[in-house]
Amino acid sequence: MFDQNSIKKWIQRIGLLVILVLAGSSSFGADTRVVKQLKVLGTAVIHEKNLADGRQNAVNDALVAAVGQVVMEMLTGETVVRRFQQINDSILAERDNYIQNYRVITESVSGNTVRTLVQVDVAVDRVSRDLSRLGLALAGAVYPRILLMVAERNVADPGFTYWWGDRRQISRTISEKALAATLQATGFEVIDPPDLSAPLSLPVNAPEADMLALAGRLGADVLISGYCTAASAPNTMGGDTNAFEAVFEARAFNVQTGQPIGRTRQKAVVSGQDEVRGGREALSGAGSLAGDDLARIIMAVWQQEQDRSAVIEVVVEGTGGHIANFVRLRTAISSLSGVNDLKMRSMSADSADMDVKYQGSARSLADALLLKTFNGFGIDIFEVTAEAIRIRLVNQ
Repeated sequence: MFDQNSIKKWIQRIGLLVILVLAGSSSFGADTRVVKQLKVLGTAVIHEKNLADGRQNAVNDALVAAVGQVVMEMLTGETVVRRFQQINDSILAERDNYIQNYRVITESVSGNTVRTLVQVDVAVDRVSRDLSRLGLALAGAVYPRILLMVAERNVADPGFTYWWGDRRQISRTISEKALAATLQATGFEVIDPPDLSAPLSLPVNAPEADMLALAGRLGADVLISGYCTAASAPNTMGGDTNAFEAVFEARAFNVQTGQPIGRTRQKAVVSGQDEVRGGREALSGAGSLAGDDLARIIMAVWQQEQDRSAVIEVVVEGTGGHIANFVRLRTAISSLSGVNDLKMRSMSADSADMDVKYQGSARSLADALLLKTFNGFGIDIFEVTAEAIRIRLVNQ
């Protein structure tokens, strides 16, 4: 006969074995083609009673509509509006690159119009890949957190204004504010200037290593550093209307690696009678232009890097006697946007060790997990490094 303790230990071992088997069989990053099947209508006019050509034109219309529907589901509405010409030229005009298969279900002819109902298989992974390469903001994508360090000088200003210098300043400059607004509209998270108890006293042209270290401490994934300068342009009109131009030059860096992502140089020119107001308008315009350009550059490079999906180690402590809670946590991690795969490395009596293949940094994975809520327990994310996250179950 077995005593009660022996039976309890045997049941726990069986439970652990079942979890490990289930964990090893799960894979969220399968290599098979991702295809979405749609039923769409296509319409075309019949010219010179040529029904065959009209029918084919209606089918072609349906194929474009199918690819367009997938694009609309993948992008934010604002991105579609802002980048529609690019989407049309690079994606919709190349629809055959994304059509896996199609079948005409039925058709109807009314007068000189033919309509077809077509079942279309769209390779959504190819659409997603090419949208990312164009630097377009995918809905639900994992975006990097950006820190801006842009020094600014308006017309007649004696020197540059910047928040990391000798004076305590928590508000953004004009050009930085415009840059931030454009990046945020595209979908990026822009970190606010820190509210410091004392100035940082860094020079305007602080070494890259110092700026990257500061960006890392503030939790940024990407650093944008540069200058924006406004000045009077030589053109005038009527003796009292002048031209003012602002030049924005900046570079973007991957904070974790220190490697440059890209650079931009933008110029905005405005007219006016007041040099301060004209300079401000030019600074704002240059900031917006730089934001558009940098958003495209950063998103394209970032997505390519994330497509390689770094493997992040996730260690969970406090699992002993609370296996069900661990399973719910594991399920929540695997369901997060950007998680491509999750595999168990090991499991002991009171901890579990997992490898998570994630399109983003360990910090962004931790931030996403922090927003999850659970019935009956909580989590304490007590350590986050570049390659690992350590979590403690808070069982209630």
